[in-house]
Amino acid sequence: MNTAGRSRTSLRLCAAALLASTALLTACGHDHGGGMTPANAADAPLSSDPACQSLTPASQGGPLPQGDTAVLRWLGTANYELAYHGVIVIMDTYYDRPARTAALGFTVPQVTKANVILIGHAHSDHISDVAAVAAQTKAPVIGSAITTQEAQVLGVPAAQTITVKGDNTEKFTYGDITISPTHIIHSTIEAGLTTQLAALYALDAPPLTPAEQQQHDAVSARGSNDPNIITQGTMGFTFTFPNGFRIVWFDSVSNPSPEENQLATNLAPGVDVGIFPWTPHPIAETQLTYTFQHLQLFKPKLFLPDHHDSIWGAWLDNGLSPLFTKIRDDLPGTRFAEPLYRSPICIRTTGNSRDDFYLGGMGT
Repeated sequence: MNTAGRSRTSLRLCAAALLASTALLTACGHDHGGGMTPANAADAPLSSDPACQSLTPASQGGPLPQGDTAVLRWLGTANYELAYHGVIVIMDTYYDRPARTAALGFTVPQVTKANVILIGHAHSDHISDVAAVAAQTKAPVIGSAITTQEAQVLGVPAAQTITVKGDNTEKFTYGDITISPTHIIHSTIEAGLTTQLAALYALDAPPLTPAEQQQHDAVSARGSNDPNIITQGTMGFTFTFPNGFRIVWFDSVSNPSPEENQLATNLAPGVDVGIFPWTPHPIAETQLTYTFQHLQLFKPKLFLPDHHDSIWGAWLDNGLSPLFTKIRDDLPGTRFAEPLYRSPICIRTTGNSRDDFYLGGMGT
């Protein structure tokens, strides 16, 4: 499914019964004025970690987190980066986005460091920059058969790709991160929806210039439109740390596949972080029926959205308030955050304050 970017000027964070914020701290946890202080006061505040104040992703040479802190960064659309114990994981590679789509604050040539590249599926708004990023990082590219075939078409050497089935038996270990792929079902939309959304852009904004249209078309061409992506070609990924801390990332959501249901059973009673899309349906009532069921399955301690920002001419910017309100009311054990592009989301993975988090880089 194709969507993308927007820099937000506000951050909303919530816990079931607590919202704490300061000028540099916007997080759910214990607010002691100088940053997030854990229940175990011997632990340094997350705000003291340079990686938790820098807006430079680790894949671009930014600082790596210290100790057992994990850092997630949203890089637009469904792109995320995970840094933990010296390992850098890139999720999706859609950085050079279509003209007039919000800028991410970096360019593709800056992405030079990674241990592994994960591609959820082969639509252009998930895979378009995979060849350049793979060449610059030398990292393996993991995905479904459709995904790795498309990666090779785009220029990734076959020897640098790893094809997975997503049957919950495959495991890949990079340092202290074990990665498991799961076959999931891609979203579907009503006939005519994309035409109506394109018409809305045409009605409410000036047309693209010839140069902008040329760039838009070039980006859109770097990906596959194989219809089998919907039922066969999409993967979710689970990250497991040595202490059992778990993160689940999907870059598309429909109804759960049998493999996803099995994964949720395997991970019960829940995970530490769940990252799921809030798209493609612009009507919140419709999208809730898809996104929320995955939250119910995995019951994350922290939810982070993806794929909710706009792609010029194709998708709108989907406001998160309806989803956050439902989480607050129906899943009180789940906190949530709306990150900004490149802002570090620093999470404790051990100790009495496990799952406390801090969103840094504010005003720096």
